Amino acid sequence: MKKIILLVGLLTPLYLQADHHTIAGPGEGAFNTIMMQADDTTKYVNYLRANPELFKGVGATAAGVCITRSGYDYEGQMFVWSAYTDLASAMHANTLYDPNDAPSALAELRTVKYGVTWKGLKSFRLDPGWERVVRVKVSPENLNAYVEALSELETSIINSGHESFNMGVFVPFGGGVHESQTLMVRSISPTARESGQIADEYFAGASWGRIWEKSRALVDKVVSDTYEVCEQIYTAE
Repeated sequence: MKKIILLVGLLTPLYLQADHHTIAGPGEGAFNTIMMQADDTTKYVNYLRANPELFKGVGATAAGVCITRSGYDYEGQMFVWSAYTDLASAMHANTLYDPNDAPSALAELRTVKYGVTWKGLKSFRLDPGWERVVRVKVSPENLNAYVEALSELETSIINSGHESFNMGVFVPFGGGVHESQTLMVRSISPTARESGQIADEYFAGASWGRIWEKSRALVDKVVSDTYEVCEQIYTAE
């Protein structure tokens, strides 16, 4: 309990502190992401895969990439993610690597847009795949109910036969105007086909549909809606 109070009172973005609303059961660990544009995403990912010292040097426990396949703002939209055991480690990693001072062989492959640190508000299994990513704004008084509804939704979809389905809800730290007062919700399936099957089941009247609708009623605004293909390319030894 003391850990949650410390997180909310000292670190959590201001919109989560309004009216003393706290988060219930935040997930473990944290992530850093560097948003960018790559002329050749395959070439860029191959470079990262061949140079694991980039992730080892910042103390990441795991790392990978997500490439936006639908709903992108520009061609070659993608980001690099790195996972850490806690927020302290993630934020410290930002002092160990400056993406604007990268080796020339790396810098010429991409244009950096911005970086941001993320903290999960619910339990999350790191298992990248085909991911629907929705950024939303939720009033502080509805935050707990929203996270609880998504946890319930995740369990119901898994119990309906999609055992590999996974959801994450993340709050940003230091995302500037790009991520201000937004939550990032990731709905993850192993493949695009399975993601589509889940959507088909919703329109066919799946019992968990009412939970999805309950969660949507708590959203003040949908900021963006994309599909990304994600993969893990590094694991710490």
